[in-house]
Amino acid sequence: MRFVPIVDNFDNQPLYEVDGYKFVLNSLTEQVPATPSELLKLAADWISSEITCDCDKLLTEEDKGGILLAAVSLKTGIPFGMVRWVPNLLATQVTEIFSCEYVKEGTLYLSGIEKNDRVVVIDDIISTGGTMIGIIKTLKKIGANIVDVIILAEKIEYNGVNTVKKETGIDVRSLIKISVSGARSKVVDPAF
Repeated sequence: MRFVPIVDNFDNQPLYEVDGYKFVLNSLTEQVPATPSELLKLAADWISSEITCDCDKLLTEEDKGGILLAAVSLKTGIPFGMVRWVPNLLATQVTEIFSCEYVKEGTLYLSGIEKNDRVVVIDDIISTGGTMIGIIKTLKKIGANIVDVIILAEKIEYNGVNTVKKETGIDVRSLIKISVSGARSKVVDPAF
């Protein structure tokens, strides 16, 4: 299958720990080593092929997901909004308090999405689901319609997909499931 290099990027990789949570050292989400443009293009192709619903805009957070979202937008021609970590101080920006494995409490700032927009949320990786819950709450606050949530990779031990569903009622689709329970990462799905 043509997406094997993306799966390989997450499989059998070194892990590092921050505050009790493990992170996967890899080229695509951590830029260790630097991200090859062909790998980013392949990831954008995979996510683009998963967007099967009609939508007006794409959305992610500006940190690691922003790189992937820009590539998907270029591939699909679908415009995007962004959830930022720093406010732009415009009256139209919507905020939401959130927490996740690397931010105990923070604020997300939404720009570029409007009431009744049909939105596909995209992100690179999900762990605890805290950031995604904040993104979804922000979208609901403004009256946007969440038509799909697509995540490139999910760290299964942190139960983020289930937590998002429980907290928001929204299903999250992850393309790759990764175990981080050992000394190195292990892709458990998909198995090519």
